[in-house]
Amino acid sequence: MGRARDRTRVAVERARVAVPAGEVLRGAHSACVAMRAPSPGRFRRPRGLRGERRTLYSWCMAPAYVFLILSTINLAWDPFDGKKKPPGKPFSGGWDSLAGQLIRGLHPRTKNGADTVMQVTDRRLQLVHVSHAGSFRGTPRRVEVGWSLDVRHVSWIRDRSDDHGGCHEIGFSDGSWCSVQFQGQGWRKMPEAFPYRLSHLDPHPYGG
Repeated sequence: MGRARDRTRVAVERARVAVPAGEVLRGAHSACVAMRAPSPGRFRRPRGLRGERRTLYSWCMAPAYVFLILSTINLAWDPFDGKKKPPGKPFSGGWDSLAGQLIRGLHPRTKNGADTVMQVTDRRLQLVHVSHAGSFRGTPRRVEVGWSLDVRHVSWIRDRSDDHGGCHEIGFSDGSWCSVQFQGQGWRKMPEAFPYRLSHLDPHPYGG
């Protein structure tokens, strides 16, 4: 767990090289699809870090990853302890909407795995993929911008840590919205980078 946190922290710092020249970075944090939100199927996930070769470590760990996935499916911990999940939709707009594009970009298909860092600058919202390759050797990890959007199309961010710590809903100018999870420590600072912030006590702008 500690090594994973360190890798994520390093990924956030490494992703800074992807900030376009002349833009001011307002916030950056590791992110993924929120717990209740749908994950895109394999073929909806964009290919990332295309030129990268699969490492020996990745080949050796493949059986372990398969075992972990199967174990998670069979022995998954129920965060709601068998009770009804909180009401409300975690995603609206379809996979081709701005929210759908964001969700798809959060989990790219890569050969060696990647951390996804969400960055907000004074001009854009973007997702940066930082390869896992090299994280255990201490060598520089490959960085690639996987998705980018003019920040003026981001309408609001709504804190849903009442549902789960780090969970936030993000709304876009096309009327779509989705739930994302900011991972690790320091996530409470991330919403400050967005232009219009709401708490869970504020009504959902799009009636979700």
